Amino acid sequence: MQPRRTWATLLALLVAAMLLNPLKAGAADDAVVVIIHKDNPHAIDRNYLVAIYTGRLKGWPDGSPVFPLDQSDGAGARETFYLHFVGRTVANMQAVWAQNIFSGKGLPPKIAAPDSEMKRIVAANRNAIGYIRASEVDDTVRVVLR
Repeated sequence: MQPRRTWATLLALLVAAMLLNPLKAGAADDAVVVIIHKDNPHAIDRNYLVAIYTGRLKGWPDGSPVFPLDQSDGAGARETFYLHFVGRTVANMQAVWAQNIFSGKGLPPKIAAPDSEMKRIVAANRNAIGYIRASEVDDTVRVVLR
């Protein structure tokens, strides 16, 4: 009876891991990537991205303003972006932004959905940053984080 329980436990853990990590369960082209304007020279890391999307930073390293974009509620890319890149759920981020608004620290990112709209806005605005599915990337934008 013990081996049967072990297999059932392992199977349950495998299923839970796949559900909690949508990037690994899907195809590589469905992964979410962070994009900026193709002529924006800045290289950013995950910590800088988190600071932008939590409202702690409002500018690029050269001091120019940053224009973060977000996808709409319920978008799969949004859920994946916040879990994979920011390390928080969408609900956690809504709480962060509610606190930022209440304390006067800033407003949440503007909504741009679907991927094509976000890509179009980022391609047209040198200070914009956003995220789209990897399969939607073309030469109008530059990927800074995968």
